[in-house]
Amino acid sequence: MELQTLPPKGGNPNLENYEDAAREFDWSKAEEAFSFHKTGNVNLAYEAIDRHAEDAKTKDKIALFYSDAKRDESYTFEDMKRMTNRAANVFKEAGIQKGDRVFIFMSRSPELYFAALGAIKVGAIIGPLFEAFMEGAVRDRLENSDAKAIVTTPELIERVPVDELPALETVFMQGDDVSEEGAVIDFKKSMDRASEELEITCR
Repeated sequence: MELQTLPPKGGNPNLENYEDAAREFDWSKAEEAFSFHKTGNVNLAYEAIDRHAEDAKTKDKIALFYSDAKRDESYTFEDMKRMTNRAANVFKEAGIQKGDRVFIFMSRSPELYFAALGAIKVGAIIGPLFEAFMEGAVRDRLENSDAKAIVTTPELIERVPVDELPALETVFMQGDDVSEEGAVIDFKKSMDRASEELEITCR
């Protein structure tokens, strides 16, 4: 696979001069850029996505570029807010609550980021699983954490010993033609019908 470098974008950069910024940097001033400085409420997905989506200056800026052999996509902060809200509502509908462990076991794709940030929005604790992990490594992590749910794909589900993990209640499957049997929920289909409105869970 040939690696490509994205060309620089002109316009309104967040960092105009690195040397000046480094010389004048002050952590107490940096905190003022985050919403929790004023509200006292903390949700990292909100800080990473929503606060930029709610700012007219940044909502249309690209937050995520994605390219593979079949897909060339880009998502603005506003797009990411909508998609992560949908994912969060999928999790909420399935009973995922604050403090529940949700693992992500899939290749890097937009859906991985929708799932991870959506889980954070409902207050879940996410656990990333490297896609090269085999069954033993997957079992150990899910078992030791009492994981309640996992987001994975048809290609990787064979490495998840679902029947040997009593705490694992839900398998969100990202893919085409997913059969919703037992603990399996079609993540793509559920995302398509989920609401884009969400009240974020804060710490």
